[in-house]
Amino acid sequence: MSILIATFPTTRTLAKKVAKKLKAQYSEVITKDFPDGESYVKFSKNPKNQTVVIFNSFARDQNNRLIETILAAGIAKDYKAKKIILVAPYFPYLRQDTHFENYDSFSIKHTAPLLKIFDRVYTIDPHLQRIKNIKQIDKDFQKLTATGLIVEYIKKNFKEPFTIVGPDKESKQWAQTVAYPLGKKAIILKKKRHTWRKVDIQEKNLGKNVIIVDDIIGTGHTVEETAEIAIAHGAKKVTCIGVHGVLVENAAKRIKKYASLLTTNTIPNKYARIDVSPVIFEALKNFR
Repeated sequence: MSILIATFPTTRTLAKKVAKKLKAQYSEVITKDFPDGESYVKFSKNPKNQTVVIFNSFARDQNNRLIETILAAGIAKDYKAKKIILVAPYFPYLRQDTHFENYDSFSIKHTAPLLKIFDRVYTIDPHLQRIKNIKQIDKDFQKLTATGLIVEYIKKNFKEPFTIVGPDKESKQWAQTVAYPLGKKAIILKKKRHTWRKVDIQEKNLGKNVIIVDDIIGTGHTVEETAEIAIAHGAKKVTCIGVHGVLVENAAKRIKKYASLLTTNTIPNKYARIDVSPVIFEALKNFR
């Protein structure tokens, strides 16, 4: 069975790398909007009798990305694809994994079923907190991780001594997973969130060479304040590493006042130094 990689624009570069590693067919999904705003989606190659792997990232304009992805899966099904797989390097709505207040939305519970058309959904380092296993969301969802790639990057590019820091309890699983193979114990700070844009981070001496590890860097206020605290307590070098560089509201500019910044390429951005195509290839290679 052959593989057809069909990618949306946001994942074009990543999908090309994976297609090359797999020796798979590569094509781009054609998208445009009707005058009233509805999405129009079209494949550029025939998906019949193929394992169709659709790449799309949901970092921005999540609602439109979700609808166009469902439409693409529908095309693959209507034109007789053998299997339909989604690779979503960044997956949305996972932070809303319970009811936090009366009458608010348990969003992942109600968005995940929209993807039932897929035989498998792969995503990288999903933001799981209250839900401990991604298969609790759906049995066909599968988690991939970039933490091993982050470890290798640190080994190649950082000299001892350095400290691995998680800026809050939500970053703990990533900071600890990166720290352990480096022979470190991660320092996990305490955070009090007042709003999405205002946080207070525990004051602490974090050492001279600090590596802050988190999964999502969105508005960047959490890692920005952590970096500022590290500098105030004598750090000479601070680096922020995020799996997913969402980087909204001038996050990068503010972080770079205090620290170097790098991310993986789950979301295209100019700070993406760590390539996740190897972990996606490993997940897909048995479908060849």
